[in-house]
Amino acid sequence: VVLCISVDVSKDYEQVENVLKQAQEKLGPVDMLVNCAGTSVTGKFEDIEVNTFERLMAVNYLGSVYPSRAVIATMKERRMGRIVFVSSQAGQLGLFGYTAYSPTKFALRGLAEALQMEVKPYNIYLTVAYPPDTDTPGFAEESKTKPLETKLISETSSVCQAEQVARVIVKDAIQGNFNSSVGSDGYMLSILTSGMSPVTSITEGLQQVACMGIFRIIGLFYLGSFDSIVRRCMMQRESPATADKAE
Repeated sequence: VVLCISVDVSKDYEQVENVLKQAQEKLGPVDMLVNCAGTSVTGKFEDIEVNTFERLMAVNYLGSVYPSRAVIATMKERRMGRIVFVSSQAGQLGLFGYTAYSPTKFALRGLAEALQMEVKPYNIYLTVAYPPDTDTPGFAEESKTKPLETKLISETSSVCQAEQVARVIVKDAIQGNFNSSVGSDGYMLSILTSGMSPVTSITEGLQQVACMGIFRIIGLFYLGSFDSIVRRCMMQRESPATADKAE
């Protein structure tokens, strides 16, 4: 049975709560909540309108807070549940052009870590998914306005298919994994940014300890190449201006 109900998850908590109550009345209690509402705006920090920062925080962060808040009490009563937050690799690594987007995705990590500590005794497990660039209508729209630097950095990794990403996220959520990543780049980022995040098994923790050093070295090379891209683009833009002044 599929039930579709439309609601803006970023504006009015009471509306979100009422819609989820309607859904649960018809389909039963929520076993797994997947928070995947999100949008992206790219551009240089000083070129992005201030209200864009507010809008992205509302959609990308509060749009996950409100639905989660609406189902958590029932999950705790039932002593079971899964909640998924769809972040982004840009929620693990800040990149040129993503000053409005990245912070909203980083925020989901903090929310998930704090909430996981609260609900783990109730057999509720959270998963934070960090998908790479994925072939979706939203990604196509975002690509139309990306700064050159952002495009060149994005091209250092491949674009994944939505079906592939979805399968990985659902599998990790069912298994109760806190981190969900796609591909070798995603695995490396998950190790590098593991910090104090929960682990699903001792094996996962040992892998993080063993791989952290070498992955940090590889990561530094990536950061160096990204900085080089930014410098080259800046020099290309400044060269015509310098030539005009000389003339």
